[in-house]
Amino acid sequence: MKNTSNDSLEMPKAEEGGLTNTLNSMGTMTPSPDTFSRAFIEFAPKAPGRSLDIGAAYGVATLPALSSGASVIANDIDERHLKILFNRVPQTNRSRLELVAGEFPDKLDFPAGSLGAVLICRVMHFFDGPRIERAATKVMNWLAPGGKVFVVGETPFIGTARAFFPTYEARLKAGNPWPGVVENVAAHDPKRSGSLPALFHLLDERILGRVFTAAGFGIERLELFARPDYPADIRLDGRESVGLIAIKK
Repeated sequence: MKNTSNDSLEMPKAEEGGLTNTLNSMGTMTPSPDTFSRAFIEFAPKAPGRSLDIGAAYGVATLPALSSGASVIANDIDERHLKILFNRVPQTNRSRLELVAGEFPDKLDFPAGSLGAVLICRVMHFFDGPRIERAATKVMNWLAPGGKVFVVGETPFIGTARAFFPTYEARLKAGNPWPGVVENVAAHDPKRSGSLPALFHLLDERILGRVFTAAGFGIERLELFARPDYPADIRLDGRESVGLIAIKK
């Protein structure tokens, strides 16, 4: 996709809590980078290759990464998001930005060893288990030695998943490898189901640790963390998101 502008496209107005809906009902963009996205932004300028922001939306991580001096490939499944993102980038930073539309991981590819950092923020919770495994394997191939992947996803410990939590616990006790798969979002979160796809996969540190270790990564940081920037109905007990930083040795 060529770097281009389209003045007729506008970013939707943020809701009261600061979240901004995507144009394709694939979740929301947060008003500012979370702690793991900030780690990606700090690492990107010194990474051993270009940085890739998967599911970049309107640029909450891409814009500050560019401002830090990094060269960034912004990816999104919806070209409209990328056009809006491009219009938000200062002219002085556009030479270090590449826009790539495509569905990750199955319809997106880069040369082996060509990337230095990959951010997958609030994207994998839209994947089923096998797709998460394929994604980790692909990122391992794309990264150069010393490159890092940064992952953020939603957990079962969110206010809107209260009704689903007993199912998650039962599956966990039964040894289900993917206990957080919600097949019908409308049934457990009718208020926000209109901005989400039918399948939602609530993740935890056990799942991300298992998948990325199996793909060959060395885990540097893996933890649940609070989202004080989330609306009150999503916040619960300080474990709303899970974050991972892993390195290709």
